[in-house]
Amino acid sequence: MIRDELQSWLADRSRQQLAQQASDDFAREWDRGPVQQRFDRAMAALPEQSAEAVAAAIRALFADDGWVEVLIDRLARQLGADPFFEPPFRALNSDIHSGLILFEDERVTIAAGVGHAAELAARKNRKRGATSVGFTGRVTVLKFVRAGGGRISLWQAPRIDADFTASGAGRCARVGERDLVDGDILTFDGRCQGYVFEHVRGNFLVIQAEIALDQAPVSVEYDSASHCYVGCSATGDSASRIQMIATLLRKLGAGAAFEPMASFLGHPDFFVRWHVMRELLGLDLAAALPHLRRMAAADPHPETRRAARAVLDRLAAPPSRREAA
Repeated sequence: MIRDELQSWLADRSRQQLAQQASDDFAREWDRGPVQQRFDRAMAALPEQSAEAVAAAIRALFADDGWVEVLIDRLARQLGADPFFEPPFRALNSDIHSGLILFEDERVTIAAGVGHAAELAARKNRKRGATSVGFTGRVTVLKFVRAGGGRISLWQAPRIDADFTASGAGRCARVGERDLVDGDILTFDGRCQGYVFEHVRGNFLVIQAEIALDQAPVSVEYDSASHCYVGCSATGDSASRIQMIATLLRKLGAGAAFEPMASFLGHPDFFVRWHVMRELLGLDLAAALPHLRRMAAADPHPETRRAARAVLDRLAAPPSRREAA
């Protein structure tokens, strides 16, 4: 029956247009509505452009969460009237919940989502290796509209900054636990603070604000058993895109892109510079060597200099030693 209904809808252009019109109308009403206006006014009235100022404004906004249930009720009624209605919000999926992005600008992203107790329990019980403790590199504000009887563990680690190195990542430490209750508003500085869901008794509803201002260049993961550093990844979309495109161009053998790629050797993020350097070496070794030598001598980040010197040493070694390495 569901397949027949879907096929009927796909063949009915007028029904598709009506569903799209309903989505567009909903989006316009939301953009002009009181909640969006409150968000806009709060961001316009910041005393300073900092993560701390945004977090304070968000906590004040989250103190009144009645609009969340109103929004959910309206979306539910729209979907009840037309199962093909598409909410006009981008989807957000994280380790703890799935939801919709309700507000976004260059400073903060606000989303509302639901976490499912069964899925969390399945992840906890699944056979796996080390459990990851994540430090996002961003300040996050969470409002647990419905806490689901959850409990989280609290973690700290050396602060992530522009000079972050794997060798200086140190170890994380478990510093406590907290039982969540309906209405809890928690702020985590993901540059040095993290949390892990230990268990929940039921589904939970959370509003989450991820603050982009003053974010660290990387997010970092530790092993919850050994508390040792596991790895890091870029926090910024721009850095990730540069890395992805550089890899793609190298795989395509796009020699004409060598110089545009090389311009990113001056990128402010050390891991982007090193990623681009590696792809340049794969694209054209001879042309990349002068850049590699400059990086080994003068890159501002110690790990990047060390990695570049290691590659130079390996290239200078006799072929037998190079193959052994």
